[in-house]
Amino acid sequence: KIEPSAFSTGATVDLLIRDMEALFAARFARGDKKKALARLRGGAKHTSHHFSTFRTGMFIGLAVPALADGLYRSES
Repeated sequence: KIEPSAFSTGATVDLLIRDMEALFAARFARGDKKKALARLRGGAKHTSHHFSTFRTGMFIGLAVPALADGLYRSES
């Protein structure tokens, strides 16, 4: 948490934030301030890595036995 201080609060900072929100809404949200604020202040999107974890485990699970079998057969 950030401690309140002179440079993070005040009328000047509030004015800058409102101006930036209005500029973002005008340029990137076609003037829709509600949509612009949702994009600006929206939290980070939660992404899932289940498929990549499954795919990596599958490849390693198939590669290690194949490598062990190849080494075993090359010794014989």
